[in-house]
Amino acid sequence: MMKKLLRNLFDIREDEGLRVALMFSYIFFIIASLLIIKPVRQSLFLIEMGISQLPIVYTMMAVFSGLVTVVYLRFARNVRLDLLIIYTLLISILSLAFFWILLYLDYHAGWFFYAFYIWVAIFGVITTSQFWLLANYVFDAREAKRLFGFIGAGAISGGIFGGYLTTYLATVIGTENLIFICMAFLLGCVVIAGKVWEKSAKINYQDRMLQQKRLRQSEAEANPLTLILNSRHLSYLAGIVGISVLVATLVDFQYSAIASRLIEDEDKLTEFFGFWLSTLSIISLVIQLSITSRVLKSFGVGASLFFLPIGILIGAIAIIFNPALWSGISLKVSEGGFKQSIQKAGVELLTLPIPPDIKNRAKAFIDVFVVNFARGVGGILLIIVVVVMGLSVGYVSLVMIGLIAFWIYLNSLIRNEYVNSFRLALEKRSIDLDKQTLNLDDASVFESLIRALESDNEKQILYVLDLIENVKNDRFVPQFEKLIHHPSAEVKVKVFRIVSAYKDVDFIFEASELVEDSDQEVRVEAMRHLSQHSLDKKATMTKFLDHPDFGVRSAALMCVAIESKEDENFREDEEMVKIVKDMIEEALAFGDGESERSSASINVARVIGTANNPALYPHLETLLRDMVPEVRRVAVISAGKTRSEQFVPILIENLNTKLIRRHAREALANYGEEIIDTLVERLNDKDEDRNIRIGTAKVLALIGSQKTVDLLLESLPHSDLILRYEIIKALNKLKVKFPLLDFDEGVTEERILEETRNYIQMLYILDNQDEYVQISGDVDSDHDAAARAGKAKKLLTRALEERLDTNLERIFRLLGLRYPPKDMFNAYQGITSNLTVLRANAIEFLDNVLDSNLKNVIIPIVEAKSNTSMIQDMKKQLELEISAQDGCFDLILTGDDNWLKVCALYSIAELQKPECTSRIELQLQSQDPVVKQTAEYAIRRLNRNGSSRN
Repeated sequence: MMKKLLRNLFDIREDEGLRVALMFSYIFFIIASLLIIKPVRQSLFLIEMGISQLPIVYTMMAVFSGLVTVVYLRFARNVRLDLLIIYTLLISILSLAFFWILLYLDYHAGWFFYAFYIWVAIFGVITTSQFWLLANYVFDAREAKRLFGFIGAGAISGGIFGGYLTTYLATVIGTENLIFICMAFLLGCVVIAGKVWEKSAKINYQDRMLQQKRLRQSEAEANPLTLILNSRHLSYLAGIVGISVLVATLVDFQYSAIASRLIEDEDKLTEFFGFWLSTLSIISLVIQLSITSRVLKSFGVGASLFFLPIGILIGAIAIIFNPALWSGISLKVSEGGFKQSIQKAGVELLTLPIPPDIKNRAKAFIDVFVVNFARGVGGILLIIVVVVMGLSVGYVSLVMIGLIAFWIYLNSLIRNEYVNSFRLALEKRSIDLDKQTLNLDDASVFESLIRALESDNEKQILYVLDLIENVKNDRFVPQFEKLIHHPSAEVKVKVFRIVSAYKDVDFIFEASELVEDSDQEVRVEAMRHLSQHSLDKKATMTKFLDHPDFGVRSAALMCVAIESKEDENFREDEEMVKIVKDMIEEALAFGDGESERSSASINVARVIGTANNPALYPHLETLLRDMVPEVRRVAVISAGKTRSEQFVPILIENLNTKLIRRHAREALANYGEEIIDTLVERLNDKDEDRNIRIGTAKVLALIGSQKTVDLLLESLPHSDLILRYEIIKALNKLKVKFPLLDFDEGVTEERILEETRNYIQMLYILDNQDEYVQISGDVDSDHDAAARAGKAKKLLTRALEERLDTNLERIFRLLGLRYPPKDMFNAYQGITSNLTVLRANAIEFLDNVLDSNLKNVIIPIVEAKSNTSMIQDMKKQLELEISAQDGCFDLILTGDDNWLKVCALYSIAELQKPECTSRIELQLQSQDPVVKQTAEYAIRRLNRNGSSRN
């Protein structure tokens, strides 16, 4: 019952309940802790240090918050998010324990109260920002739009609970002992954060790591201050945020000064602050629910920005005439009530038309530097007015009135700038749809949205429809009624999907006409719309399945598949399943021409993939063997959606089909961990087709599992060189896409050393081949034979050089599993460069990065000037047993490089080396057909030439 209620009220879907509950609890406990510790901090500081020290701590808080934030951001880039959150929470718990011990010991040094005050401010900023950062990995963009409102209610609930709990317990257990409750709440957050990470965030975090790195790199290239100064919109926004923080600092001082002057008992002062913090949360919630939306709809974002400054202005005037407790409370209520509701919504809307990349850089600068600078200026102003000049709180109000006048002026400037920026953003389609979570029914931009929907620009219309997709606003309905007749099929499809959320809006007449539209998607969405507004969904679908037009029946088939996936009762209806099976058989038999048959088959494949009903799988298996590539391609995609074991063998077969293999790889990757063992078995099967083995390695590169990494590393020593290269590439992709996976250092180091041994052996062969690869006298006297022998020798030399190059690449790819992949790629680029400076820089970089045991074998290779001396040194270090008696042909033919074997066998034949006959005969048993054929050719050549000499 509760699940159904939550789903109806907040659109929380079946698979989201646990994630939402955990995140709701997490932010509840964080904000509750903050609302407990803030009154404790405030009362302790005011009682122990006095109101005159508050301006100084404001200034110090601005300086230290800025410094700590910068250090924290640098540190955070190098630490995994879950560890960062848990470390922060545990350090916070230990810090609170430390503060409590000092309070218990009755420690009253001034530095302690300053440190406690500043620590609470930093704690609040970091823990809440970490929560929202984690939330972005727990929920995707679409889920966030639906659920962040409900989760945000957890913050409001926590604020109300924490403040009122403080009010009740402050006089019962004492101000200092409230710290224990905060510690308990934060300990609960540690447990919740760990569960959320493992169940939901870890996979998404890995998927986005590469994108986040690129984003940070692009952010580093632009100066955010320059961006702000070059944009009037951003300049006004930064000014409004800065002046609002400055004024809020003065408001907090006046409120605290009046309260501490009239309430002298520490516990009662804590109780007072706790009560009003919670009450402010309730007032903010009431304003948010009852006023904010109405103001935005009726007057727009511009008007919403005036409520906070005017409310503070009224409170400031009241304090001038009567600096009593009621006037201090009214000032704080005006500031706190409007700031977290209508002002916050207005400021967030102001950022809407700003392009995402610019917004991210500018917002980070404003949140860190502008906010802290404004708080510091506020502290300095208070020091001048209160401490230096010795003026009363009434004079602080006079300063505030001057600042508010400038604030109102900025609000009037940004209002017009915002509308112009929004219009421009719609034209350029620069609003980030995926990250947009705000309500778009602001009156000042509604006209721009309507104008865009009425334009002749199809792309702009589709863009705006995407923008308002999750915004249920009845004022858009008249536009939907017009757009349902738009000539674009894509527009009509989008409109049908949007209006499905409007239960009281139906386009039954229009949908009835569009079921015979020429576009398949339009037909499907029209039928879905009719079934949604039908009393008997089954009867409606049956009617369309019996339609005389085959195109309509095909669309009905897809519509039934979609409904079956979403509606369990519909899926299990035996009569409907039989109708669908009959329809599929009819579709597969439809059409006189190849084109009609293919179109029908493609539709059937999509239907089965969408419905995912095992009863239909035999038809899909037939389509997977279809001779038409496009039919088979769609069938492969659908098979991947089903994740049925029966399709695995045929999907693996399609890894060897040129036009299909990319889709086959993606389809197999959909199976996830359950298919890893099967893929690895095929990868290591030496009798399997090599292209399929390579394909399985590429599939494994798409499955971000620790099991994948471990089995691929285990497969490396047993693979030929081509397959080994593909396995290493697969491991590289896993390292980049899933940076949280563990690549065993011992195993990777052993693989690096093995590749290094191969490299030294190959270099030895190349360096000594002239001694062994000599053209015999008999061959030399025959000009044609000599020419062939010369070509054979050059072929072998070129093959050895190519193998050295690929061997070096494998070494650096393996190094990329042990060290940052990008660093190793850049080092490899430098080493293989023809520029001396780049090579020297790359070698110096490796010398500083590599561990000593790897450095000792890698550096000599990349900086060697004399191969002979380096080979001798490395033979000892790597324990390589290569003697002068080992001819290059012997080393090649006993190795595992089939292409080199082919080149060597050809060279032996043309150079006439009968002493190698025993080695050649061994190659007659090779599993590689090319090696075997070349060995047979070499034997024939040697025998023929031997007979002619005799």
